[in-house]
Amino acid sequence: MEKLFSIGQLGKIFNIAIPTLRYYDEVGLLNPAKVDPDTHYRYYSTEQFERLNVITYLRALDLSVESIKEFFQARDTTKLEDMLVEQKERVNQQIHALQQIDQRIDARLNQVQDAANSVLEKIELVELPQIPIISLNEDYRPNEDIEFPISTLRRKYGLDKNIFLGKIVLTLNRQQLMEHEFDEYNSLLLILEPGDGGDATGYLPAGEYVRVRFHGTHQMAGDCYRKLLKYCQDKQLEIVDDAIETALIDYGITDNFDKYVTEIKIPVKKQLTLK
Repeated sequence: MEKLFSIGQLGKIFNIAIPTLRYYDEVGLLNPAKVDPDTHYRYYSTEQFERLNVITYLRALDLSVESIKEFFQARDTTKLEDMLVEQKERVNQQIHALQQIDQRIDARLNQVQDAANSVLEKIELVELPQIPIISLNEDYRPNEDIEFPISTLRRKYGLDKNIFLGKIVLTLNRQQLMEHEFDEYNSLLLILEPGDGGDATGYLPAGEYVRVRFHGTHQMAGDCYRKLLKYCQDKQLEIVDDAIETALIDYGITDNFDKYVTEIKIPVKKQLTLK
């Protein structure tokens, strides 16, 4: 007499939840060998063990129930090969997406840790690589709501997943800087990092920058600009382009004002001295 197994026994043997086995029956992937007409209990024979083994293996490869059904309907090695090739391509796409996420996580971790450990009010000369950016040429004053131009940038370039603190840069026109006018920025930039989508509209140039980080917000940047201008004068550094200013830590990630950090960088080059 053929030995039959209840759905509960089958679930224990294969470590599969009973609702999953019921679902396989409902969609026609694994029908029971017998259904009691009175109790409607499902019973399975050992002949179905091999089919369930295949189902379990293919599901572990994240193949869909529908694709597994198609394989059983075809029962052909070519069909299996095609399925596995397609699944491998999907997995590679997922791996690429996860690698991009991993890069973005690293960028945020490095930035937050670096900002939190900053030596404030210290002016230093740093060498920076070329940095891809997306630019919005729109004036902004420190007392205005910055979220509006950010939302404009987001809508214009479809940047829903790229906007985050430390990636938004305000630029201060070189001429205004030289005239000690620090109350209006001439554009807003989004820094593109590894793992980000979107095409760059321009670049922050590679080269030397004077940099300072200070406790506070954009509204409090004036004194630091004055100090940077004096530093450039004392060190005989020529300012060659617009200043860039970034909130590294602010209300976007903390309610503690004591932890706010803003950074200013100005591109410079050594002045030529006439002999």
